[in-house]
Amino acid sequence: MKLARVMLSAILASAAASISAAADPLPPLAGHTLNAVAYVFAPPGSHQGGLARLMLQAYLAPGGRALVRVWDEGRDAYTPIAERGWSLEGSTLCVGLPASEPSKVCADVHVWGPRIAGMAIRPYVQLNGDLQPGDTLGVRR
Repeated sequence: MKLARVMLSAILASAAASISAAADPLPPLAGHTLNAVAYVFAPPGSHQGGLARLMLQAYLAPGGRALVRVWDEGRDAYTPIAERGWSLEGSTLCVGLPASEPSKVCADVHVWGPRIAGMAIRPYVQLNGDLQPGDTLGVRR
């Protein structure tokens, strides 16, 4: 009986630690470059229709501004870098996109080490990528 209580205490302590770790805030994202693939449903009435894949890079500057570019498959190159907004409210990250449908992506994200991943339901977004310190876009305006 004593062993069962010790085991139960250990299990409960482990569960409590997991819950508090899950509730920890995200690390600061400002000052990092996001490299990600996002799957989104194209907006109703758009020429794309269905699920679209976006490959994006965004330097998340302090103050809510981002330098963003998206891979243009037709040109086989990134779009020119554009300045857009970004925000993090709780665990919801939103990044504006340059001349693209949709105009921004928002996802409930999780960060572990350099990895970032997340999703949203309305509208559907699935995001998977990494974060690198500094502005690694390499092209200056």
